[in-house]
Amino acid sequence: MDITGQTRVLDEAVYQYSTLTTTDQLERITRVVSSGTLSAIAGDQVREFEQHVAGHLGRQGAVATASATAALELLLECLPQREQNERVVIPEVCWISVPTAVLRSGRTPIIAPATNDLTPHWEQIEPLLHECTTAVILAHVRGRPAPDTQRIADELTQRGITLIEDCAQAWGTALNQQPVGHHGLAAVFSTETHKLVATGEGGVIATDDSHLLHAMRAVGGNTRLALPDTAQGRGNVRMSEITAASALPQLNYLDDLLQVLRPLQDALIDRIEDVAITRSILPTSVEQSPDLGADASNGSLVGVWLPTPRHSHHVADQLFRSGIRHWWPGPGDPHLAQNWPSTPTTSIGHIVDPACYLDIQIPVLDESHHPAFLDLITSALRLTEDECETA
Repeated sequence: MDITGQTRVLDEAVYQYSTLTTTDQLERITRVVSSGTLSAIAGDQVREFEQHVAGHLGRQGAVATASATAALELLLECLPQREQNERVVIPEVCWISVPTAVLRSGRTPIIAPATNDLTPHWEQIEPLLHECTTAVILAHVRGRPAPDTQRIADELTQRGITLIEDCAQAWGTALNQQPVGHHGLAAVFSTETHKLVATGEGGVIATDDSHLLHAMRAVGGNTRLALPDTAQGRGNVRMSEITAASALPQLNYLDDLLQVLRPLQDALIDRIEDVAITRSILPTSVEQSPDLGADASNGSLVGVWLPTPRHSHHVADQLFRSGIRHWWPGPGDPHLAQNWPSTPTTSIGHIVDPACYLDIQIPVLDESHHPAFLDLITSALRLTEDECETA
């Protein structure tokens, strides 16, 4: 394809999905600004957003916050300390704020290594459990569910250990045909710029525990609620009315967005399967792993494992030059435990090298442009061994 054709395709590609509901967002935001009710306590947008999130997940309630980091810190602050030297098992691949939140809560993070789906399974978590382990944080990453969630939840329940689901990247992701975020005590979602529900910054915690909901609302800044006896104080991490007004139309559009994204995602999976250099693809075919099939993902990404970090780096560079959004967890990436300062490392060691992985974002793109988009990806992946070695 010539340069003009490539530019035309990418000019039509919509990567920022939040722009698809701009009209409805502006209408809600205008009402909020015109009313002068910008605070969550006096307004109704945050309350409506919390109710919609809880309903979407089948949870009793939700608490909306200024960011997902604030949400996780608030959740950990409101969990009672059961041990003097509490440990929390966290995944090797997740955002850097996860170990930071654990450390700020006075607990010690213990890292469970990632597998080929970028998440730990029960086999990686079980050896790390200790008499002082009180919680496990399991992340659903890159728009896919952690496939061993049900087993991990069942095993932890038997041991009296709390499961927290990190769903920051998991809007629209499903497990056993139900939205992720209902297996653990609580689930944390993000509305940061690059999420399927994007408001710049924002977070929300969903749970069925009424006492925990009350504690998080009170500690998080609702001065109309009494603080629990165990609370250390009251802060303010509440989501604003404007943020919630921006999030609601996107949440309402979420199911439709998934249906828009999946045809191109399916086509890209099929195309990459024919490229010899690829070692494995995520999402997989349903026959290989139902919990990692395309229908379980949110349609926004296709991941590929390549032979070496050099291969992945070279392909990532080609995608960057083409203007195609992607993620390559190379050196220094804050999603990787090896780049977190002052965080204990697991004694089990690494199972996979994340630098051999990269994923490609699926844009909203008119069907007539799908073939040209797929050609761009294919050209980046069809590299000879010599080309990779000299990259």
